[in-house]
Amino acid sequence: MNDRVARLLLGALGALMFAGMLSQQAGPRGQGTDVTFIKDDQTATIDCNRNAVSITGDDNKITVKGECTRLTVIGNDNEVKADNVNEVSVTGDDNKVAVNTVARISVKGDDNKIGWKKGAGGKKPEVSNIGDDNDITQD
Repeated sequence: MNDRVARLLLGALGALMFAGMLSQQAGPRGQGTDVTFIKDDQTATIDCNRNAVSITGDDNKITVKGECTRLTVIGNDNEVKADNVNEVSVTGDDNKVAVNTVARISVKGDDNKIGWKKGAGGKKPEVSNIGDDNDITQD
């Protein structure tokens, strides 16, 4: 391969790589980057960026910032604070979840406390409650 063809190929490859970087930076946020957190006894902050967040474990204190399509909490004795969530799903016992805005809440387990400030679109959230002594209330 002569030098001219090699330089042309390298230039084309560089242009394609640069165009790919630009499209990644300019693309819509919140596609394909769901967050999974699997730990016990942790304190953490998670940025949602219009994705789903799944928290699995016990005794965690988690703050979820931004808009979420779905927040799933599986485990016991977790404390979770979240901004705006389309759907909250809690499975386990003795969890405390506080959400600013939510459309749907699903709880399976016992002694969970789910508090919400506003329903999405000004409506109360749809609630499914399977378990005993769960407290699902507007704060």
